[in-house]
Amino acid sequence: MRTFAACLDELDEGKAVISMPLSDRVTQQHGFFHGGTVGALADTACGYAALSMVPAGKAGLTAEYKINLISPADGDRLIAVGQVLKPGRMLMVCQGEVFVEKGGQRKKCAIALMTLFVMEGLSSI
Repeated sequence: MRTFAACLDELDEGKAVISMPLSDRVTQQHGFFHGGTVGALADTACGYAALSMVPAGKAGLTAEYKINLISPADGDRLIAVGQVLKPGRMLMVCQGEVFVEKGGQRKKCAIALMTLFVMEGLSSI
């Protein structure tokens, strides 16, 4: 996320908020945030939300996700909110909502649903 200049804005138990500014590194041909960027930010927000709920020494690793891009991500800033819907010992289900800000207005541009593995010893993977 360093490449995208993303910032962890909020982290609570089961919830994470991450934002990033618009730059040439993350746009598509029309100058909007690229759909892959939107997905990456949603995935990261859900990952941090899951991490906030797993025991020490464990972490969440994305098993799969589905994303609906519901409007163009045309704006100056992208904000992803990840929230744990179902914590578990082995699997967690999270929801991601992604918003785009332009001229002080915030609009939802994507909704994601993710399943994460709860894993030990990720530092060795």
